[in-house]
Amino acid sequence: MTQAAKKGKAASPETELLHELGEVVRKRRLALDLSQEELAGRAGVHRTYLSDIERGARNITITVLARLADALEVKVSRLFRLTEQQGFEHPAKVRK
Repeated sequence: MTQAAKKGKAASPETELLHELGEVVRKRRLALDLSQEELAGRAGVHRTYLSDIERGARNITITVLARLADALEVKVSRLFRLTEQQGFEHPAKVRK
């Protein structure tokens, strides 16, 4: 559950995606029995940056996502599939 949902606020679809992706990264890191510091080192990012990613507080680049996926021993596509399974579903936009 995202922080916005916990506070009873509606999160934007983009914010929801970042929170869900962060949760997937955290769960995979824990499944590999890695600390934030260990994963950050493997991915070439700072530990506090990784913490922000896991909390959904960073809008990460595809480059960082690819490095994280490699460090987590999964493909980027797998991270997205896990994020979708986590509950994120972008609403269809109505075209005018």
